[in-house]
Amino acid sequence: MGSQNALITLYAEQGKWRELTVFYHQIRKQGFHPNSFTFSSLLKCLSSSQSPLLHAQPLHADAAKRGFVSSDPFVTNDLLIVYSRCGSLQSARKMFDEMPVPRPFCWNAMISSYFRESNCGAARELFDRMRKSRLANDVTWSAVIAGYAQNGRPKDALFLFKEMLGECDETGSRLSPMSHTITSVFSACGQLRDVILGEQIHGHVKKTSSYVENDAFVGSIVVDMYGKCGFEELARLVFYSIVDKCVVVWTALIASYVCNKCPSPAIEAFRDMIHEGIEPNYVTLSSLVSACSQIPDLMLGKEIHGFITRRRATEAPDVFISTSLIDMYGKCKYMVYGRQIFEKDKKYPICNTTALWNATIAGYMENNFVSDAWDVFRSISHDGEGTNPNAVTMSIVLPLCARSSRLLSGKEIHCYALRNGLDQEICVSNGLIDMYSKCGELKLAENQFNRMMNENNRISWTSMIDGYGRHGNGEGAIRFFERMKREEVKPDHITFVALISACSHAGLLEQGLRYFQEMTREHGIVPVEENYGTIVDLLARAGRFKEARDLIEQMPVGPGANVWGALLGACRIHGNVKEAELAAQCLRKLEPKDSGFQKSLSSIYIEAGKRENAEDLRSQMNEMGMAKRQGFSWLETKEEIYESIDRDKHIPDTPETWSTEQLEVSH
Repeated sequence: MGSQNALITLYAEQGKWRELTVFYHQIRKQGFHPNSFTFSSLLKCLSSSQSPLLHAQPLHADAAKRGFVSSDPFVTNDLLIVYSRCGSLQSARKMFDEMPVPRPFCWNAMISSYFRESNCGAARELFDRMRKSRLANDVTWSAVIAGYAQNGRPKDALFLFKEMLGECDETGSRLSPMSHTITSVFSACGQLRDVILGEQIHGHVKKTSSYVENDAFVGSIVVDMYGKCGFEELARLVFYSIVDKCVVVWTALIASYVCNKCPSPAIEAFRDMIHEGIEPNYVTLSSLVSACSQIPDLMLGKEIHGFITRRRATEAPDVFISTSLIDMYGKCKYMVYGRQIFEKDKKYPICNTTALWNATIAGYMENNFVSDAWDVFRSISHDGEGTNPNAVTMSIVLPLCARSSRLLSGKEIHCYALRNGLDQEICVSNGLIDMYSKCGELKLAENQFNRMMNENNRISWTSMIDGYGRHGNGEGAIRFFERMKREEVKPDHITFVALISACSHAGLLEQGLRYFQEMTREHGIVPVEENYGTIVDLLARAGRFKEARDLIEQMPVGPGANVWGALLGACRIHGNVKEAELAAQCLRKLEPKDSGFQKSLSSIYIEAGKRENAEDLRSQMNEMGMAKRQGFSWLETKEEIYESIDRDKHIPDTPETWSTEQLEVSH
């Protein structure tokens, strides 16, 4: 029996489940009687099988028939671990409850299993029982702190860590946090962006251990924490203090620079890393490409792309790197290369091809290639084998419907979301609200809003306020804002941009001014340029140009294009040429290559009877080589969508007058 068990152990250690099962069935036919050691080896090897739960159940039955489940704690523990790792928590809990005296190892396994399934309540219930029985050890505390941090509950993780520091084990000795505990605590600080608490814990760890300097994993988490808190210099200092700088540590430093919009130092760090002979992994390369996206620099991006291609020529494409490259080419306004990557890599059976489709659609959207974005989305059904649009896809495509007024297409996507349960995702729900609002279907937008009443966030409320304001219903926007306050949802500066803009378009001057004062007085929100822009628009639309100019002069920040653009727009309503010229002069300094405000000033000149001024302005624009903005119109029928491009010619508003050259059909 010894040699047979030894061979079983060898197969188990090598993870050869197929060979192990064949050998096991052969020796069983020859009269072999398994013991507890045999069952433990078989159960430990189950993770390498394709259907571990399917194989665990007959082994469980066989072990129970031979009396090992009730008498041997090692077999029981192994069964518990198999069930918990397979996601069969009901079976694992049943075994746990049937144990006369569960060992701490079993408690810890059950707690970790509940956290893996995001059942924090059940995990905490077991942990509290362990503490009451004085069974909780340092491994238990570490598992619970890590569980909270991994499930997006950083405050609970930090509160428990504080309690742990005052706890003693069964011998009366103070519990000492392990390296895994420390990494979870720093991760929680990073999630909260709490650098003060992070520094305090960093100081405590330095006094009690050398984890940060000598443990690369702990050190990388500290670098990541400071990076997420916006202190890339502190991240760099911690990086230099780490003794063994492996690829994880270098990647954390590069990612911290990228997180803080410091692409040049990120690229320099990558070059230093290569010089040190460290081989980058896919996370490093994804972060590097993201750094290039922030510049953005097409030549540098192509250089990095070539480096990646040379280093990974024999490997299958990595979805993280591929999506980062597509995003980078989109930001560099060169989606031709992005599309090439998409067409090449979508053929490989990589783990998540949906991400490739999402990145390509988003890249086209960023460059205002609406038709191309829509064509890629439509091609998923016949060209994206094994690809299913997810919540991210919906949140990318719904603004596309809103931008091009594709109401029928938006309803199609809504139906797909309903069939697949995606409408319950808050990002999808907010996208539907925004799409229906911008397409003029405020009733449908409000229906979607009410369906998700318990899940709605600040974005949902702001979208509804903006929707009513966009269609001139200032009273409806105010009604929603007051309802938002009653529900104790905290507004932000964007909410007030939407609200005051709604008041401006509806002519509700006094209400708009009152809400501007309320923003600071009652909600403690410091106005930004967008907020001042809405107030300037509100006052100027009401003809109170002097007050608008006084406000601009008193602004604590320099007025930008938003503010002067609002003033210029109101000048056209009232035919105020003098103020329009001033606004255009300021805009010319801020955005010299933009032709939009020049065309607005030209229109004001024409409406005021100053055609010579308008002609002079257009001549100046032509001499400067200013690109003219193209206007787009859509005509949607049940069969197709007609897109009209205004090439600076007068096109009547009736489709009968459109020529073949002026129509582009999007199926």
